[in-house]
Amino acid sequence: MYNFKFSKKFSLHTPLSLAIIAGCTYSGTLLANEKNSSKEGEMEQMVVTGVKTELPLNLVTDPKMPRQPLPANDGADYLKTIPGFSVVRKGGTSGDPLLRGMGGSRLGMLLDGESIMGGCPSRMDPPTAYIFPESLDEIEVIKGPQSVVHGPGNSAGVVLFNQLQERPSESEWDIHASLLGGSADRKDGLFDLAYKTPQLSLRGSATSASADDYEDGDGNQVHSNYARWNSKVNLAWTPNDDTRLEFDSTFSDAEAAYADRGADGSKFDRESYRAKYRRSNPGGLLSAIEIQAYYNYIDHVMDNYSLREPAGMAANPSAMNLDSETYGTKLSLEFAPADNIELTAGLDTRENRHSSRMSMNQTMLDYRQLARDADAEFSQLGIFSEAGWQIAPNQRWIVGARLDDWEVRDLRETISLSMMSSVENPSAGETRSERLPSGFLRYERALPTAPENSATLYAGLGYSERFPDYWEIFSREAEDSYSALNVEAEKTTQLDIGYIYRDENLSASISAFASAIRDYLLVQNDFQKTALMAEMNDMSSMGDDMDMGSSSGGRTVAVIRNVQARTWGLELDASYQLTDNWRSEFTLTSVRGANDSDESTLAQLPPLEARLGLHYEHTQWSAGILWRAIASQDRVDVGKGNIIGQDFGPTDSANVLSINAGWRPNKRLLLTAGIDNLLDETYAEHVSRAGAEIPNFPQLDRVNEPGRILWLKTIYRI
Repeated sequence: MYNFKFSKKFSLHTPLSLAIIAGCTYSGTLLANEKNSSKEGEMEQMVVTGVKTELPLNLVTDPKMPRQPLPANDGADYLKTIPGFSVVRKGGTSGDPLLRGMGGSRLGMLLDGESIMGGCPSRMDPPTAYIFPESLDEIEVIKGPQSVVHGPGNSAGVVLFNQLQERPSESEWDIHASLLGGSADRKDGLFDLAYKTPQLSLRGSATSASADDYEDGDGNQVHSNYARWNSKVNLAWTPNDDTRLEFDSTFSDAEAAYADRGADGSKFDRESYRAKYRRSNPGGLLSAIEIQAYYNYIDHVMDNYSLREPAGMAANPSAMNLDSETYGTKLSLEFAPADNIELTAGLDTRENRHSSRMSMNQTMLDYRQLARDADAEFSQLGIFSEAGWQIAPNQRWIVGARLDDWEVRDLRETISLSMMSSVENPSAGETRSERLPSGFLRYERALPTAPENSATLYAGLGYSERFPDYWEIFSREAEDSYSALNVEAEKTTQLDIGYIYRDENLSASISAFASAIRDYLLVQNDFQKTALMAEMNDMSSMGDDMDMGSSSGGRTVAVIRNVQARTWGLELDASYQLTDNWRSEFTLTSVRGANDSDESTLAQLPPLEARLGLHYEHTQWSAGILWRAIASQDRVDVGKGNIIGQDFGPTDSANVLSINAGWRPNKRLLLTAGIDNLLDETYAEHVSRAGAEIPNFPQLDRVNEPGRILWLKTIYRI
């Protein structure tokens, strides 16, 4: 294992004596079949503060551009700058993203088509913890259950992190390098180099990021330091314009301190291998064929001694080592049976195996001397088909359906009730199989406008059945059993409607959604369990080391429950070009929910939020100000939530002001700077975790967001 060295302080002395002009959320709108177009003469933003709406329920952004508020160097903290997303903060990195209040396996994450399964049963490492956004070329967000080609169970939506690889017409070099420095000794670096020829391309990238513990607005130090690195190599063979064969491998590692728990992550080791073949225009009705296979392995260690001093009840140095091994394949066939019809059909598979080992006292028994015990095996096979039909120049239907065959095997011999107590697993060796359908239907219509304008109205109805994931089955108990193997699959039916408009000066969109969720998988803390007599009849014997509270039935535990739930919400964004150089922007997001089974609000939903700004852009200069207004949230259901976090009380409103500036001295060089949380506001996201008691750190009710942050970034591109 390697060791990272953290320096204590870093400050920026360069004066930001620039005009303070606002910039909030950049949202363009386009006709349904109009992609990647822009107004003639429109200047490229130097500091991006939002994402352009390209298609109904679809957002695309370039992660290589500087962004404010400044995201950490992982996928989740990048997504939080996009309206509609929120992040459960646990420390300085590795937050868990939510879209419209939904996360975990409800929100799919694919890295170049590869599915990453985190190893930690306590969600130290969500998939986005292994994603380094600036090393990629494009991030695409599809909202709601409105696509079936990107894997199963994506009831909230799916995020696609992609490297774009195109065949050049002649040999060329591409270089993208960047350096960033900021408060709390924040240091990021990236070097992305590619040599491309018409026949062969080689691309490699390396990133590193580190930061010390940050301070909140009140000056309280938060246990949050981290260090991360990542490297990737891609080799592609393109003998002609229609054929591409590529291979890539990725390696990364990290360590991260957490303010919400009694342990930190001392190892996030990942290795990944992927092969992809694509052939366009093979002949007949078939317009393209694509085959992909991948393998990734995650080796994760959490302990209480690498980044903190063991204390209290956990005075002994202890460690848990988890790993997750995933294999996946995908076959996709694209057809063009008619000029106005596009059809994609195929299948995808995924196999995942999870294991663990643990030492309660590293000085007496090193965990690396122990054998790994497998606890779960998942397998999934899905078939899908998605079609678009342009029935008229101004009308389009999109429809999709998929069927997934799932199987999970419970490999646990025992189930831990506490660090010192365990029982025999009532579902040891059992296998559960289930076949789950999903599908959607969407209608898009371009409305009559002036020739230079566009307006689109759309409505989509989606249905998704989601198989319970590892954290729902294996990290929680059921209400009436120590095992949650047989918890019901979640069924979501959602309606999305919206309107997109664009003219010479105004870009605007408004969308609304409503969903009904049968058998919503709810996590409930502080659940009072009885003596579990029904379980005892099914079990041959109880563990010898079972504690007295368990044997008497007086246990308070966290369980997974199926409830009937509803969610609904609204998203509004607008951008108005005041003059050639000035642009004003506004976004508003709101999501509500109800737990009908318990007759309460649905827990862990973010509050109403608005972003307002004004931006100044010149060929060489830019400046902006971003105002983020967060409403208070008193619609809570204490002790309930999801695999990421639970409600534990209301939160106050907050107002966060940030400024930025940019200078482009030439086409290759870009310098940007900013101050996030200019007024040093003390606040926490409503969905963030509760603060833990950590030696030498103040006790916080919630993991607060950072206070004032100064940053400076340099980008060099060829």
